[in-house]
Amino acid sequence: MSKQSNPTLIGAFVIGAVGLLVVAVLLFGGSELLKKKLRAVAYFPGSVKGLRTGASVTFRGVRVGYVNDIQIQTDAKTLESQIEVRMELLTGAVQFTEQGRVLGEEQQSQTLDIQEIVDAGMRAKLDVESFVTGQLLVELDFHPEVPPLYRSESPPYTEIPTMQSGIQEVVDQVQRFMADIQASVDVQDMAKDIGSILKGIDELANSPDIRESLAGLNRIINDRNTQELTGALRATLADARGALQDARVLVQNADARIVPLLDELMPAVEKLDAALAAGESALSNASEQMKGDTELAYGLTTTLDELQLAARSLRVFLDYIERNPEALIRGK
Repeated sequence: MSKQSNPTLIGAFVIGAVGLLVVAVLLFGGSELLKKKLRAVAYFPGSVKGLRTGASVTFRGVRVGYVNDIQIQTDAKTLESQIEVRMELLTGAVQFTEQGRVLGEEQQSQTLDIQEIVDAGMRAKLDVESFVTGQLLVELDFHPEVPPLYRSESPPYTEIPTMQSGIQEVVDQVQRFMADIQASVDVQDMAKDIGSILKGIDELANSPDIRESLAGLNRIINDRNTQELTGALRATLADARGALQDARVLVQNADARIVPLLDELMPAVEKLDAALAAGESALSNASEQMKGDTELAYGLTTTLDELQLAARSLRVFLDYIERNPEALIRGK
């Protein structure tokens, strides 16, 4: 005979299992289960691919709730569809303060009115939670500049108006761009033109004339005379560099010699110029005093003219030497 089961032992086992289940729920999810929750709903007209039940609802990057349910709503007449996303918001994730002091739980519950927050500019949009998995989340933030667009006449909870996300805007812009291209450009003609261009490039690349030209150019480059000419040009350039260096040294030496020579010559020239000027002045005075047709006056006048010409020539010479001191070595 089989031994009869002990009902007391079975009942204790069941009670223990239920207790362990309760403890596990409290440890791993009890913090959210015990929090007060607010329910809200948002309607998205486009695709919500990547959004799952249980996805995070965040406010400026901080998790404030999760997605509770996702449903498709389709109009029976127009067959237009929108996605209803129901959310549960955790009130404990937001703390209201007054003059830097955190309000109490009772004041928190009185202050937290989801409809007032929506009226203040709260909007919902889809955002990427992970680029690797492509999972989406619902991002909440204040955008009072975006007019609220309510998509349901009788929502089950307070409706949070939605707005386009950055990803949706990029996708829409790309779609509009491609539509404009298809409307303004004949794709078939473009494909034919591209095919013709590729064909022309292929013919040009495989042209016998091009190949012969490249072969001839290769022969010219590798020819012995060309190699020798290259060596001669290199030697000539080296000689030219050496000559240029020698010329630089010569000019530097000439400058070093001309400068002291000019330093010694200029005082004497200045004295000579002063003497000529004084003599010119004296002869001019004598000429004024000996006016007449006498032979002495005529000779003195002639001498004075020659002296003036000599003084003028000397001044011109000195000016030229001052501007071009190297002329003393290489000449005018």
